[in-house]
Amino acid sequence: MHAFLDPWLSCLTFAAIIIAFLLCQVQRREDTLAWILVGYFCICIVLIAIKWYLRLDLAVYDVEKYQSAGIQIAASLRADFLGNLRYAIKPYAAYTLPLGLLYYVFGPSELLGQLLNTVMALGVIINLHRLACIWFNRRVADHTALLFAVYPYGWILSTTLNRDMMIAFCITLFFRALSGLRLREGLRSKWPWLTILGSLGYMTLLRAPLIILGGLALFIYVMARPDVVRRNGRLYRTVRFTFIVMVMLLGSTSFFVFGKYYTAQSPLENEATQFCEVGNMNQRLRISEDAGSAYLQGVNYSSYQDVIKAMPLATFYFVFSPLPWQVTSPKQALGVLDSTWMMLICWYFLKGIKPLYRSNRKLALALLTFLLVGLTTSSVLQANAGSAMRHRTMFSFLMFPIAVHGLSRRRQLSRSALKRRFPASEINRWPAGGCG
Repeated sequence: MHAFLDPWLSCLTFAAIIIAFLLCQVQRREDTLAWILVGYFCICIVLIAIKWYLRLDLAVYDVEKYQSAGIQIAASLRADFLGNLRYAIKPYAAYTLPLGLLYYVFGPSELLGQLLNTVMALGVIINLHRLACIWFNRRVADHTALLFAVYPYGWILSTTLNRDMMIAFCITLFFRALSGLRLREGLRSKWPWLTILGSLGYMTLLRAPLIILGGLALFIYVMARPDVVRRNGRLYRTVRFTFIVMVMLLGSTSFFVFGKYYTAQSPLENEATQFCEVGNMNQRLRISEDAGSAYLQGVNYSSYQDVIKAMPLATFYFVFSPLPWQVTSPKQALGVLDSTWMMLICWYFLKGIKPLYRSNRKLALALLTFLLVGLTTSSVLQANAGSAMRHRTMFSFLMFPIAVHGLSRRRQLSRSALKRRFPASEINRWPAGGCG
């Protein structure tokens, strides 16, 4: 009986603390975001209970590995907290150490790990809301938070023991701090830069290759000129653009050469450089092909030229898998819903990126660089729909505010066109009963 009750009691205790904090925010602010956070948390709690009761296996990504590491860390900390804390720094420690500390306080229950991911998802919602406020307006921000709250695959990631939601939190926090630099230009505050570097460092610990994407986005942001600066001549702008491209190419080449000839001394270095060789890329694809939802079977890279040739098709599958012709099981059929969602997000993202580019050129270029380089490079390392759905959230969540703005802008243009076509004076002359 105790074995049944203890996990749920510890889970409910942690959940009660979270819900109390959220209700305090509702009482203090009474805004749309606070209610969305409460509603989203309740949805996740219900889904966790349903998954536990029905033994549903919607998405399991290295759960046993993280759970085992978290339990070991909690047990060692109970034996000697200060003495064993240094031994908790192991592979994936950026995720397993917070997990182990949570187990140390409340007990080693997988339900607690799922709730930790739910808390990370709440942080992602807050970051996206703030991003949309900075980029556009409060209305778009509320709709962005609501869009994330009703995103079905987001529910699954938020209630599964994995590091992906924590990675998404760090990425959105990175761009939130980067966007806030423009608001604090006159204050000379160091906090935005500390947040930028801290989030960049932590997401590197969670997934090492992200240091390349984050560093590249930060470099583009620093080097890009604001849209208001047009005084320099064409020659200056051409030389500046050439310099930026050369630095990016030199940095990319140095990374691949370094990764190919340098012997990694730590698990973090090994993870960061494991895909610098074509052989390691092929090995990753072979592992990914074993899944039932594999879509790039038989691909074998013999050179980096082959990798570049495969990028367009691989990127398409990475962003939009699973496609209808890939469905071979009921679980994959549910994945088509996420594919349709991604198609709509990408379509309205293209509609909304232009206003952001006009209002904040530096940030838009940094964001586009992060998305384009991230999507194309990630695509050549994935070969099944399950991995693609999980890894593309690193990029798709950043597209939500822009897609919402693109949709609202499309609706405004449609209403304006309708008003021009049917002026108010003409509409008022229509019979009250309709056209008849």
